[in-house]
Amino acid sequence: MKRANRVDLNLYRVFDAIYTQGSLTRAGEVLHLTQPAVSNALARLRDAYADPLFVRTAGGMLPTPVAENIVAGIRGALQLLEDSLNARLAFDPRKGKRRFRLSAGDQPAAMLAPRLLRLIAAHDFGVEIEILPLRRESVVHELASGQLDFAFDAVPLSDPQLLSMKVLEDEMVCAVRQGHPGVGRRLSLEKYLSLSHVHASSRRQGPGLIDLALRRLGRQRRIVLRLPYHLALPHIVAASDLAASIPRSLALAHALRAVPLPFATPGAEIHAFWHKSTSRDGGSVWFREHLLGPIATAPGGGSPEGV
Repeated sequence: MKRANRVDLNLYRVFDAIYTQGSLTRAGEVLHLTQPAVSNALARLRDAYADPLFVRTAGGMLPTPVAENIVAGIRGALQLLEDSLNARLAFDPRKGKRRFRLSAGDQPAAMLAPRLLRLIAAHDFGVEIEILPLRRESVVHELASGQLDFAFDAVPLSDPQLLSMKVLEDEMVCAVRQGHPGVGRRLSLEKYLSLSHVHASSRRQGPGLIDLALRRLGRQRRIVLRLPYHLALPHIVAASDLAASIPRSLALAHALRAVPLPFATPGAEIHAFWHKSTSRDGGSVWFREHLLGPIATAPGGGSPEGV
């Protein structure tokens, strides 16, 4: 690679715009540059890095592995430059609205959204929340490009470009309808295994955490219904004699009987993820400190990780 002092810093603004927009035309519109000017800037960057950086596809300009590796450093440097030039003030949610775009599955969204809304309402924060489906295969790119502010998942996402914190942790219970004829306040392993179960998973096949815990005991439950929608479980359980192993908070929210599981299993966790390049962004810092922080430190919350 050529020496960095031979590269115009404005080229990195072009890189960031192409990465974010996925299009030379849209990047030019954002930067108020003509498409030939954007193409010329990209050509100079390609020469500097000896890599195409972006490949044209039917879906737009796709970043190469080299581009994915350098985006965090480039965006972080641009952010530092902007901070030093503009002396940007800390984010103030009472001086105008901001919409935070989050990504989560249905169960994490159901556990997290009520807590977020209670905090926002209690303090009259002028922010809006938009929750989008979680797509693990593209979440790093969406966080890096600014399409998402945060992603929430039940399992840690291992990527060096991401920072994370555990926001929520809840006990897993066996949930059945009130008045279920075979389940009282306590549940033996044999009784648990005698029940018919409903299980939700985003994967089309494979065991869940409950099944893995049972497998370590050499046992197996009988799943009569498997589906991809976690929030359908409480409704199915309430209208049948099926049992579901779900977080206690969801069971109680739907007035189900929540009985402790008769074997050891990990709790239900929700982790928040954000891109390293946005770590010092005023809005991101505020969201973590004033919304995620109080949730994590409240009873049933999680704890910071890698922050």
